[in-house]
Amino acid sequence: MPEPARLPAAATYVVFPQLCRLRFGFHAEQPLRLPGYTGSAWHGVLGHALRRAVCVTGQRTCAGCLLTGSCAYAVLFESPPADPALARRYSALPHPYVLEIDPPAAPRELPEGAGFDLGVTLIGAATGFVPHLVHALRGAGAHGFGEARARFALAEVTQEQTLGAGDWTAIYTGGALAPITTAIPPLPPSPAQVGLQLQTPLRLKARGHFLNADTLTGADLIRALGQRAELLLRLYAPPEDPADARWTDARNALAGVHITASDLRWHDWTRVSNRQDTRMQLGGVLGALTLGGPALPAAWPLLWFGQWLHAGKNTAFGLGRYRITDSTGSASRAAVTRRATESGQPPPARLPTRG
Repeated sequence: MPEPARLPAAATYVVFPQLCRLRFGFHAEQPLRLPGYTGSAWHGVLGHALRRAVCVTGQRTCAGCLLTGSCAYAVLFESPPADPALARRYSALPHPYVLEIDPPAAPRELPEGAGFDLGVTLIGAATGFVPHLVHALRGAGAHGFGEARARFALAEVTQEQTLGAGDWTAIYTGGALAPITTAIPPLPPSPAQVGLQLQTPLRLKARGHFLNADTLTGADLIRALGQRAELLLRLYAPPEDPADARWTDARNALAGVHITASDLRWHDWTRVSNRQDTRMQLGGVLGALTLGGPALPAAWPLLWFGQWLHAGKNTAFGLGRYRITDSTGSASRAAVTRRATESGQPPPARLPTRG
């Protein structure tokens, strides 16, 4: 099992699970339709492909299988067994991967030969499953994408060398697979304020309700990130000292981190679950916000690393993805951009963000 990453933060150390960030590049072998949000489609493609590729028992379900602890499909797609303490606290446990999906947009029709891609981030023990994912997605194209089952082919797999640096390296182009280790860089200094761009719907539930643009608070976001990071560590990258898996500093800072500006909206997303034979509403918050407050430095490690862990519910469908932008008015910049777009004027120039 890979060692957790230690990020130096002032005089202490913040421990997070090791990550492996991948991009799978495909080309369409037939005209192919991408839905407005591809998270559900890719979740289904990846799950079915991985099960076909690695299941050696032929059982219809993973229940009772002796290989669930080492099977790539079971570890990634089935909920891990919970110890009694976790079972009492949580109704569902996180999976050790997230899909990096483009923000919701209009459906697209791709012609034959067009390229498209999928981002996958593996977490903790799941970083050892790179060959399994490459093998599974290499064969997935023959079964097709979407309702039309349009065929596609895997052309290339790249991996980020340093987390957040955008230094992507090809590790597979059709021949031998040569995975590398994604390095975790030193934690950047905490800014006085930090801007967040919510790229896919953020589904946070607190006080018995899903939080919207009016009810989301800085404390809600920090609490969700801390609980998620702690669970992922305990389940998939347990440190030698269990105390390293706690988020005490950030927990103590909840009351001291505030949303100082926001331009948020609710985005509804509906997916059809073939397994449950039902339509599921998975809406969440999109847009931009700025966080500040006296306790921001204590929460900064969670906010920075959470860009790649995602936040909230349904991260296995790519939800809860955000990026840290410039720390000086991301929310007001988003509002200006939206007003300019609505009036037909060109939006202002955008500052670069992390990859």
